[in-house]
Amino acid sequence: MEYFSVASISLLAAGAAVVVTAVTRLLGNQETSSREMSTLPMLERLYQDKVNFSNSELDAYKSKAEDVVSTLLKVVQKYVQEGDPKISQEPIGTGSAFEGVKVKPEVEFDFLVPIQIRFHRIIFSDEDHNVPVCFGLIQIEEPAMFIPQSAKIWRTGTIDFKEKFCVQFGKYGYLLSTEQIQRWFQSMCAKTQKELERHFHGINFNFRTSGPARTLVFKWNNKEVNIDLVPAVKYEDTYLVAKMTSHLGEKAWRLSFSTQEKAFLQHLSPNCCYFKCLKILKYLRENDKKICPTSHLSSSCPSYYLKTAFVHQVRQNDKSFWKNEDLEDRVKNLLGYLAECMGRGHLQHIYKDNTNLLKDVSSTTLEQIRFRLLYIHKNFESVLQYHLQY
Repeated sequence: MEYFSVASISLLAAGAAVVVTAVTRLLGNQETSSREMSTLPMLERLYQDKVNFSNSELDAYKSKAEDVVSTLLKVVQKYVQEGDPKISQEPIGTGSAFEGVKVKPEVEFDFLVPIQIRFHRIIFSDEDHNVPVCFGLIQIEEPAMFIPQSAKIWRTGTIDFKEKFCVQFGKYGYLLSTEQIQRWFQSMCAKTQKELERHFHGINFNFRTSGPARTLVFKWNNKEVNIDLVPAVKYEDTYLVAKMTSHLGEKAWRLSFSTQEKAFLQHLSPNCCYFKCLKILKYLRENDKKICPTSHLSSSCPSYYLKTAFVHQVRQNDKSFWKNEDLEDRVKNLLGYLAECMGRGHLQHIYKDNTNLLKDVSSTTLEQIRFRLLYIHKNFESVLQYHLQY
């Protein structure tokens, strides 16, 4: 498979010289043990020293996070008023910490918190092209024009719910508002702070808003722990989460496939190099700004792109392709495949065949990401040496 275009080779020639010079200056002329290693041992050392959380270390923080969230959701029940959505006391751990692909150093955990509401139906893009792909409109009831006259007597509780949690949208009538649900959920969480601190004596808790999530922050075992809590509505075998990332704003709820993604990754053999490969690539992405401060790989290439490319590679190759001794080839192959996707401007969604994750990304940004991926691919040993040294 050919990953390097003529234009990219020119970019590499110019950019690599600058960056290699900077790396050489930082490293100096000293001989280090990493220079004497072959690439595979360097990868293993990088993985153990810089990338991987040991199971015992991460499990301790995960257990504490689950205990805190469970306690919070028990406390929050007393503040939920009649007519409000019901908040589940059984959160769902998602994201890298629960998928087995968490990378050092941040201690972060993501939880979906199911909320129960009564809704009429959910409208997706296959029914209305104005709805973005991977989003849905949660319609609370049929618009009044379609309801028989005999059924148009609304209960007070229903009116209160619509005024408190919904927004009107043309022919669809009342839709559940992501913004209103976020505000309500965040206010419920904030009320638990003092009781959490009484329950977990000696720990100070703080809440902050982080996009759609209510982030709970506390320090434990000399590390800051961040817990993102995201309200979610169950739909069949997936969830819709309160994330306003489409042109429809608060009207649209984003489909989350995090539970399916977690199940897929947990099914992979731990005796192969699956997890090492993805975690090393995540580490290189997150830390590329150390080599190139203006790196678009660090700033404009979400971790989800890496995971998506990885899943495609896993599906295309059998288990024998992922032997531990082939780790270098697998990381390079993934770098090349992702660079090719950037060059084509197409990265297919894992569960939505007709969805291109790169559709709305500018060609300039894609080329800059591609350039960094190709640079790491071409200068693989030098990049590893730099990260081992610093």
